[in-house]
Amino acid sequence: MAAQVDPAEASAVGENPEPPPPALDGATRVILVRHAVTPFTETGRVDGRGGADPDLSETGLDQARRAAEAVRALVETTDDAGDVHLVTSSLARTVQTGAAIAAALDVHPVLDDDWDEQSFGDWDGEVFVELATHQADDLMRLWQDRDYRRPGGESFAELETRVLRAYEKALEAGGTTVVVTSRKPILVVLARVLGIDEQRFWALTTDPASLTAVELWPDGRASVPFVNRTAHLA
Repeated sequence: MAAQVDPAEASAVGENPEPPPPALDGATRVILVRHAVTPFTETGRVDGRGGADPDLSETGLDQARRAAEAVRALVETTDDAGDVHLVTSSLARTVQTGAAIAAALDVHPVLDDDWDEQSFGDWDGEVFVELATHQADDLMRLWQDRDYRRPGGESFAELETRVLRAYEKALEAGGTTVVVTSRKPILVVLARVLGIDEQRFWALTTDPASLTAVELWPDGRASVPFVNRTAHLA
């Protein structure tokens, strides 16, 4: 049986509709691209700032081209993309991924080492599985203690400070900024926008050569249209 509606209530609703949300035009967009795979990625090795700094593998070079086309298509289909900027970290894998995107967008990339991956010190080049087996407690501290650092490395707190500094510069540029970086810097940005801490952001997936987007609207609201977009790699 259909629910009965009080005509007086229906009239009231019709006469006093909820006000529409404020118009949101001219968002500042940051497209975060994780670098494509390297031999270290493919063998599950720790690869941070200050380590071996490997180049992309053959698979990685193909992924970079695919990611570049996906970024180009995304920018071209965004009606109010505004000026388009391209920033990469200083690491070889991001520079090479960024070079493919620069060619696709016909823009000049700018290097900013604040977007570099965290430095893992004496663990650079080690195999994650072996660390999880033989140094599980220290590995857990690296994931959960924001002030823990490996010898010769940096803490999460130090990483967060420089990445958020770089993120603010990207927002100040306006328009659309494509940033080619690594996994943990992307998670730092998402944690800030979503209001989650570093112990919870591990639930977010950011695969190699994936795309993630953040939008900042004129009224101060931030949104995350998508995370870990990888359809271009299929």
